Amino acid sequence: MMADDEDLDLDFTRPVKPAPPPPPEKVESARKEAVVGTPELARTGFYVAMARRPQEKVVPRNGNRHSVLVVEDDPDLMKLVSEVLSKAGFLTRAARNRQEINGEFNRLPLPDLVLLDVTLPDTDGFSILERIRGNQKITRMPVIMMTGKSAVTDIARGLSLGADGYVTKPFKISGLISAVKTVLALD
Repeated sequence: MMADDEDLDLDFTRPVKPAPPPPPEKVESARKEAVVGTPELARTGFYVAMARRPQEKVVPRNGNRHSVLVVEDDPDLMKLVSEVLSKAGFLTRAARNRQEINGEFNRLPLPDLVLLDVTLPDTDGFSILERIRGNQKITRMPVIMMTGKSAVTDIARGLSLGADGYVTKPFKISGLISAVKTVLALD
């Protein structure tokens, strides 16, 4: 645990009371974004990435290369995504469940971006996203949802909870890398 930040709850293994729902205007904005983006993505025959560019470039916390935490319970997909990100110049870290997520968020330096699956064995990515957005220390950490949940309601939920991007499975590797670069303002 980080001694100087013990008051900042970075323990993803403990239960947390539900966060209040996002404001109606944020939900409506996310729903509109999902409605507009989903048909275009579906028309291409696969889902690509929706990503929001930040106002300024994200600086690597380690001072050198960006670190991406891949939260994925499928070991083969986790390995593939990690290898692809490594070849694209990123450092990668991995977590499969709440305990491993907790370990990664309590190891310095923190990741610069999180690729977050929604369906995990002991939690769901939306809950983890709520915890990230509810914590002052990491509230601005970029998060891209990476999931098979491609309904407009799922996409709108992720965006309204504060996801910076949404990539649905199956995806093209180039689309995933593009989303990561967009969210980090690298392209």
